[in-house]
Amino acid sequence: MKSKKITKWKSIVVALVLILGFVGYYIWDNCQKAKFQENYGQYTYYVPEYRPNYKFFEGKKALFYNWELVDSEEMQKMATVKSEASKFASVRAFSYGYFVNNYMKLKNNPEQGLYDFNRNVPEKGEYWRLAVYKLVGEKLERKEFDVFKMVRSFDDNLVPSEIDSIGIGRGTTSEKKYVRIILHPKHSENDEDYKVYFIDLDEGKILPADKVKTDKLSTKNNFVSNTSFYDNLAKKGVSVSMTSVGLNDTYPRKNLKKTVLGQDYPELHKILQGYDSRVAFLNEEPDIKLVQKVAELFFPPGTDVFENVTIPAKYSVDGQEHVINSAEELQKYYKEGEN
Repeated sequence: MKSKKITKWKSIVVALVLILGFVGYYIWDNCQKAKFQENYGQYTYYVPEYRPNYKFFEGKKALFYNWELVDSEEMQKMATVKSEASKFASVRAFSYGYFVNNYMKLKNNPEQGLYDFNRNVPEKGEYWRLAVYKLVGEKLERKEFDVFKMVRSFDDNLVPSEIDSIGIGRGTTSEKKYVRIILHPKHSENDEDYKVYFIDLDEGKILPADKVKTDKLSTKNNFVSNTSFYDNLAKKGVSVSMTSVGLNDTYPRKNLKKTVLGQDYPELHKILQGYDSRVAFLNEEPDIKLVQKVAELFFPPGTDVFENVTIPAKYSVDGQEHVINSAEELQKYYKEGEN
């Protein structure tokens, strides 16, 4: 009889332990969920931070670079939260010796200011930052600016909407570099109230658009687009301009191992395999030989990228159309245009 009572009490104790364990786990699980929601889940507009990797080519005439995702506990946690931000919300640009990247953690979309984003003071846990990397010699100097603070310092009545992904501009009367930012008044009800302003990348200050004049890219010696050179390479998956070279989605990446790049430049090859990779020309007007050398990196040894390039009559020295097969022939027959 006594043993039956002991067994009964043991059963009761075990049941109580199980119940308490379940209740304890339930409370702990809900606390964890609440904590996750507070720290991560409520921020439905998230753009992670990237930083540039780079290597010089041909001295300092060209720069190979890609963008590396900055790993952090927050980034890993936020990867499990569905974000409203598109891939275009992250500005990753390089020009004139400056890399820029913006990243943010917000509760809603700042581009929806007409509806539910009317603040220039971040709520608890929010941030919006602009990282600027300036090439100084062969190294980068990094500065970080608080976008909300930047806007309030300029005009406390304005609200940030987006940093324009159009890229980096250079001042016509100075060496200042800028990116565009879109601002609007608080509680604005009209699309027309959205205005373009400029951010000075050295000082992190906003300027009115009428106070900034930026250079236009020179087209005087644009042999890339003034001939069939651009179209010829685009058909093979290589995108060339007077400022950079990159690979299109149509380029067969598996072929890179067979190219000059894959065989002779392993470190540069590694960079081109990274995210959002590109080759930038550091001279304002790169010469024909440099463009040729960079473009031919993406083809097997012995390839001449100027083979079967057409020079229209408008851009030839004698007013006649020419089909050329080398850089030397391009230099012989091509006539520089006018801006």
